Amino acid sequence: MNRSHVSKTVHDFIACYLGNALPFDDDVSLQALGLDRSDIEELVFRLEDEFGLTASTREEDQLLDSAVTANDLSRFLQQLSCH
Repeated sequence: MNRSHVSKTVHDFIACYLGNALPFDDDVSLQALGLDRSDIEELVFRLEDEFGLTASTREEDQLLDSAVTANDLSRFLQQLSCH
């Protein structure tokens, strides 16, 4: 998967989820954008569907415990695509 495509898709999904088209940096906190754990979980499910990926429950739990930025979500998806 192309990193820039993944990053753009993550940004688009976050903006759509928030109902907001304002640009944000890859390293801004998801929490600062107004996302809580359940929001991030929902985004991960949607992004997995978008890319045709499936993470194990353990992998998703690890991500939810560690995801802080949009960049973290992009990295997770790229790692999943390498399985």
